Amino acid sequence: MKRWLIVIAVVAIFLTAVLFTESQWQGDVTEGAAAPLAEKAGVAESQVLPWKIDGDLLLFFFLSGGAIAGFAAGYYWRTLFPGADEKEMAQK
Repeated sequence: MKRWLIVIAVVAIFLTAVLFTESQWQGDVTEGAAAPLAEKAGVAESQVLPWKIDGDLLLFFFLSGGAIAGFAAGYYWRTLFPGADEKEMAQK
């Protein structure tokens, strides 16, 4: 019971800190952090994809792809690395 109270208190403090602090920049990460550095270096913005994606949607696509690839690698672990289980069992 005491452990749950500590966990709930830590989560409440974290959420309070995140929700009630003011962000240092407006917009997404590209507008707030990367754009000023690119302007300072004199580099023009280039398009990665042929169509325009606003916000952090592109980051979400990369995250989703990584999650799907990680799930697939974990699911097919024994197929990808045959004999790995025997080596782990021999060490124990």
